[in-house]
Amino acid sequence: MFFFRKIKLLAFLLISICASSESMMEHSIDHESINRTYLKYIPTDINPKNQVDLFIGLHGYTGTASGFEKQTTGGFNYAADKYQFIAIYPQGVFFNSIKNDASSFISSWNDLVGSKTKTPNGEICSIDADIYPQYPNCNAGGRCSWTSCNDDLGFIKKIIDRAKEEHKIRDIYLLGMSNGGMMAQALACKYPTIFKGVINIGGMQHKGLSCIPEKPVNFIIYGGAMDTTVPPINIKASDGYFYEPISDTFQAWSEKFKCKLNSKSNFSFYDNFEKNIASDCMNKVQIISLLNKDKGHFWPGIDRSVGYCYSQPQSNLDYSKCNFSISNEWGNDFLIKLLFDLKN
Repeated sequence: MFFFRKIKLLAFLLISICASSESMMEHSIDHESINRTYLKYIPTDINPKNQVDLFIGLHGYTGTASGFEKQTTGGFNYAADKYQFIAIYPQGVFFNSIKNDASSFISSWNDLVGSKTKTPNGEICSIDADIYPQYPNCNAGGRCSWTSCNDDLGFIKKIIDRAKEEHKIRDIYLLGMSNGGMMAQALACKYPTIFKGVINIGGMQHKGLSCIPEKPVNFIIYGGAMDTTVPPINIKASDGYFYEPISDTFQAWSEKFKCKLNSKSNFSFYDNFEKNIASDCMNKVQIISLLNKDKGHFWPGIDRSVGYCYSQPQSNLDYSKCNFSISNEWGNDFLIKLLFDLKN
C-alpha cells in the first residue's frame, strides 16, 4: 500500500512540475532603453474577475529569475498554487565577465549600496577584500563596488504598475534573497506605501549605508547565525565586506516608526529561532527580526546554496542550466504565514 501511495505522490509531483513550468511565462519591458525581463506565474484556477495578492521574488547575486523559483526557494510556484496569488520573478541585469565562459556569469540588483565604495566611516570592504567584476557601465563605483548601476528600483516599480493594469491586485508582498534581500529593503525604503509587507532574507545592507524609509511599512529581516557570506552579527564577511548587524537595522526601523512595544522570544520550528517584534508602531506596522540559529546563507527550508542556473521559460543565457529541482518542506509556508499575519 505504501509503495502505491508513493508512486501516486511522485506522479502528482511530476504533473505539478509540468503544469507549473508551462504556466510561468517570460515577459519583457523596456526600461532605460534596455529590454528587461521577468517571469510571471498565475495559478490556473485563479478567477481573473477577483482580487488577488501579488508576490515578487528577487534572486541573489549571480542568480536568475528561474533559478530563484526552481532551486533557491524550492519551488515558490507551489506556494502560489496553495495560497492563490500571482508570483513575479524579475531578472537582474547580467553580463559575462569573460566572453563565452558560462562560469563568469554575473547578475545583481542595484540596491544603491553595493554599487558604492565609501561610507561615512570608510569603504564597504577591507583592504584585503575579494574584488568582484564590475559592470561595464558602472563608472562611478570604486574598488569595492560589485552590483549593477542600473535603475533597478524603477524597473521593478514599472513591473508592479503593469501588473496592476493587467490584474485586480489586492496586496503586494516582496521577498528577496541575499542581494535580492538588499534590493527588497531598498524598494521598501523607496516605495514604502506600495507594499503590504517586505522580507529581506540574508541581505544585510552594507555597514553605514543601511536605508530606512520615510514612511512606515511592515518589514521582516531574516538572517542565519552561521552565515559568513552576508553575516547578520559579525559585520565582516568571509570575503572582506562589511555589513550592518541585523539588530541595528531592527532597532533603527523600530525607532523611526516610534514602536512602543518590543518582545523577544525563542522558538523551534524545524530550526531554532530568535525572534524580535516591534509593534504598536506608526500606521500599525510591525518590524520583525528573525535569526535562524542553525543555518547559514540559505532560504528558509533549504540547506544548500543553489539557484545559480536557469531553466525554462527563461530565455537562453550564457550560464548553466538547472538540472535538478529542490523541494522545500516548510520554508515558503513559514514566510508567507509571517506576511499574512501582518494584514490589519
